[in-house]
Amino acid sequence: MRLLVAGALAACLLTGCSGDPQDGYCSAVEDHQAELTEIAASDDTGALFDALDAYDDLAGKAPRDIADDWADVVDPLHELQQVLAAHDVDPSTYSAEQPPAGLDQDARDEIEAAARAVGSERTVEAMAAVEQQALDVCGTPLSR
Repeated sequence: MRLLVAGALAACLLTGCSGDPQDGYCSAVEDHQAELTEIAASDDTGALFDALDAYDDLAGKAPRDIADDWADVVDPLHELQQVLAAHDVDPSTYSAEQPPAGLDQDARDEIEAAARAVGSERTVEAMAAVEQQALDVCGTPLSR
């Protein structure tokens, strides 16, 4: 009996009891694809924040080789979302050219800095990397 248990434990350690983490990630990519496709097609500038729950789920399930890229995608989005919320600004209606009445210059500067981080080369490259990885490894895009 001990040999059977030891053998099962050794097999589990060698092959991984929970299955291939890549499989769980690829399943999550497929599960979120319709939602992300709908968000990507939206004209609402605030729709990007609707993707955060899906992005967080994907980041949490991402294989190690793509985890840093996911962090580079979601962290600036969370920061911008927090800054907008802190200043009670609706992301769907915010315009840098015509900011909401009563929004002081410090708040505008903070929002613009957070928005620049979302649009930074680092974030854009990280998003391209996670999209390419979904295609290469999972055989499907994040959105269609």
